[in-house]
Amino acid sequence: MCTLFLLFKAIIFYIMFIKYDIIILANNERRQAMRKLIPMVLLILLLTACSKDVLLPNLAGMTEEEAITELAELNIEYEVLYELDVTVPHGEFIRYESGYSVGKKVTSSDVIKIYIANNGTLLPTLADKTEEEVITILSNLEIDFDILYEFNQAKDDYDFSRYHNYAAGDLLPYGQEVKVYITWNGSILPDLTNLLKREIEAALEYDFIQNYAFEYIENDEYQEDLFAGYKNLEIGHPAPETGIITVYLYKNSFTDDSETLFISKYLSGEGVNRAIEIYNPLDTTIDLADYHIALFMNGSYEVTHRIQLSGLLESQGTHVLVYRGSTQSLKDIANQESSLLLFDGNDVVQLRYKNDTFIDTIYDLGNMLFVMWNEMFIRSESVTHGERTFNLSQWDAYIPSYITPFGTHPFAKPETFEINLSYLNNSWGNTSVSGMLQVTVTGINDGDTASFSPGFEGTSRMRFLGVDTPETYPVVDPWGLEAKAFTTSYLSNSSNTFYVQSDPYLGATETYGRSLGYVWVNGEMLNYLLIKNGFSWNYLSTDTKLVYNNRYLYRWFQDAQKYAQDNNLGLHS
Repeated sequence: MCTLFLLFKAIIFYIMFIKYDIIILANNERRQAMRKLIPMVLLILLLTACSKDVLLPNLAGMTEEEAITELAELNIEYEVLYELDVTVPHGEFIRYESGYSVGKKVTSSDVIKIYIANNGTLLPTLADKTEEEVITILSNLEIDFDILYEFNQAKDDYDFSRYHNYAAGDLLPYGQEVKVYITWNGSILPDLTNLLKREIEAALEYDFIQNYAFEYIENDEYQEDLFAGYKNLEIGHPAPETGIITVYLYKNSFTDDSETLFISKYLSGEGVNRAIEIYNPLDTTIDLADYHIALFMNGSYEVTHRIQLSGLLESQGTHVLVYRGSTQSLKDIANQESSLLLFDGNDVVQLRYKNDTFIDTIYDLGNMLFVMWNEMFIRSESVTHGERTFNLSQWDAYIPSYITPFGTHPFAKPETFEINLSYLNNSWGNTSVSGMLQVTVTGINDGDTASFSPGFEGTSRMRFLGVDTPETYPVVDPWGLEAKAFTTSYLSNSSNTFYVQSDPYLGATETYGRSLGYVWVNGEMLNYLLIKNGFSWNYLSTDTKLVYNNRYLYRWFQDAQKYAQDNNLGLHS
């Protein structure tokens, strides 16, 4: 309309100008001046034609859509705002902005703000309603709600308890959600997000939930044993008091593989010498950037340090990680150094994949016991994969200065040890070094006591260190006679060669005056053989530091007992 009106005025003006130009403006200069004025006059006509004043209409009772339509037809620019006004139905026009009212003149260039009612719904009274009734009532009122549960002994289970931050009769603004609490006086299913199996068990026990079982969902993106949800149940909802609550955990596809990277050596050595070795039993090269070492200090369940591994580990290859403060001889064999690898003998050391799943561990989380300490530990040849539960029996201990095996795996464990005749140069009972004497047998008392000449007869007869066979006098204990017979079989042959050896760490005599020592028969230690064949438990103190084949003697005795137990021999049958 504005454009047509302008065109009409322009035509009239132009006709009048031509007539005026012909009749009056005979002077050429005047004609040129008038022609320059034409654009300015046309612009004035445009502005005056398109700036028509309009009156603000009465929008009362109109919906938002109706009000917008009305303003658009009048070429009035507008902006819609919303506010709470319970006197006006939701979604209807309330008012113009301050300074504007019905009938006020405005131009089409003005932007007028209008307010529309956004009122919501009055919350109904739900007292004594059941959960099912609450859901029905709120749904019929088209109220958005979320059901929560809480302990309330004043109410029955599954009855309405309260609104959250609202009361019955309060206005719930349109588009907002109200939280509704339902009574449940039992346990509530806790939020276990980001918790691992051990933590989940503790959380469920804390909430008195015991009827649960775990099921696994395979997904390598997440850490194994991480919470993955409840089966057919929701966090924050009542925990069923009957039946089994199934808790989903993530499972990785590779943790049950028959071959995986694993920790093959572990050194808690002299001073601050610390090192571990990683072995690759696979047929393929492994990128160590996908793995790291996690340290848990002094019983912590939270990671204390992480050490990112680096480099490529070839098939059947080893990767030696050494503490940066170790001796140079140890650092010379390192593939990688770290200032964080300073663990004690009770700290947990884990090999972890990039999704934080641990595939091998030394100790279980929470450990406080010093077991692998001040020694070099080498994994058994039979091991081909890591363990998610620590298994000490897979490790063999060696003296802490024995670092030669680093860089080589599998490593063959020595099967036995031999007599060291250099001890013959030392006197018996020496408190700094072991002494040794060649002797003859003069009597056998029982499985762990015998007399030798010279010097070990009568009250000074020899009590075998580290063993305690069943008694034969005054009462015959089970396996007592068999233990004595075993000892007799070794000591009764006079053609055998016999030596006795003292231990400077454990002393040469006991409380009753009897001598204490090790008995060697044709190069074999009888004390060790008695334990290995099941005629005694191992009683050798770890205080001894005698060494055979780079292993402390007490480690040989421990292995002997394990052999007897594994094979159900003697006392272990």
